[in-house]
Amino acid sequence: RAARPRNEGWGDFENWLKGYNESYAGIVPAERLSPVAAAHRIYTNSLASLPWIVRRKQGANRDETEHYIEQVLKTRANPWMSAFLARKVMLSQAFWYGVGYLYIDRDPQTARIVGLIPLPSESAVRAVDTQTQTVWYSFTVQGDDPEQKKLTRKFQESELLIHRFETYDGRSGRGFLELAKNVISADSAAQRYQEKFFRQGSRPAGVILTDAQLDPEAAGIVRSDFERMASGMDNAFRVAVLDNGLKFQQLGISQADAQYIEGRAFTVDEVSRITGIPSYMMQAGKQSYSSNEQQQLDFVVSTLTAPVVSMEQEWTYKLLTEQERADGYYLRLNIMAMLRGDNESRSRYYEKMIALGVYSQDDCRALEDRSPLPGGLGKSYWMSKNYDRIENFGGENV
Repeated sequence: RAARPRNEGWGDFENWLKGYNESYAGIVPAERLSPVAAAHRIYTNSLASLPWIVRRKQGANRDETEHYIEQVLKTRANPWMSAFLARKVMLSQAFWYGVGYLYIDRDPQTARIVGLIPLPSESAVRAVDTQTQTVWYSFTVQGDDPEQKKLTRKFQESELLIHRFETYDGRSGRGFLELAKNVISADSAAQRYQEKFFRQGSRPAGVILTDAQLDPEAAGIVRSDFERMASGMDNAFRVAVLDNGLKFQQLGISQADAQYIEGRAFTVDEVSRITGIPSYMMQAGKQSYSSNEQQQLDFVVSTLTAPVVSMEQEWTYKLLTEQERADGYYLRLNIMAMLRGDNESRSRYYEKMIALGVYSQDDCRALEDRSPLPGGLGKSYWMSKNYDRIENFGGENV
């Protein structure tokens, strides 16, 4: 069903969304882990920065065209957010909680789309009206006043752009906080261990031995005196002097065992497997420039293609009218923007594509985010006349 026109502009949402930051309370422990923070940044920035293109298919041609929705897609999603920022918020919610939402704000008179507004995912509740089979989503947040009743709004599914990080049933989404629960827990514990390890001067625990019988008060004095002398980075490698028959016996790990700390690098591999983001993009490991270039291609193909296709299909269906879709309009994300490479490589690629008649000059200019040549000069397709079918050369030895 087409979304009903409603005057739900940003001003109407402003007070309601003041409690938005509360949805990030559960994210804090995870985002303090550097591999997780890097994966979140790379995933959201990569997808949010891809430029949208409005195209129209006419026969065998697919031409980029002007459309009123470009203002929302390319410049300003709503009065407070750029198009990039609104998409990043939606993608961030999807990354953490599994699903991200953008409310489609329409002009009440013309039903034209005038804005896209991100909604907090953590409070979203999906429900189906059994009588009309309409799918509704409810979003609840706390108002400014702690004593104030929580505020709730309901939207039809057709009023929302929905992006799922991962899903097994096509309805609910699964985010990083759920998929990587054990990884986050283990690495958080390792981070606390590392902090305590170095705070204590990289020295493991031990016991003080004595043949004398010490009462609790005397034992406490001995312990506190030794800790004050031996604990902390400033006291690392100091020589202890023990009298009255006291002896120190080290317990726990040796210096070689301290390589356990290096095991935290395993977290990068785990995060990479869950998100599909190559580990080198999270500054892990050593790769050559050529291997990184190949991994960038793999990142685009293996990691970005699926969410890009999902967004293209969702946005085309919900942002364009049925008549516009019937007329051949559709939306595309220019994923080639991630594969531009250096100037020399791009120029060689474009030269070959033009020589083979695959690209026109305007096609190449569009990939470089440049306007077409004036007067339609760049629309022609070229092909070298040096090529011909082999049977046209004649001769018995051909």
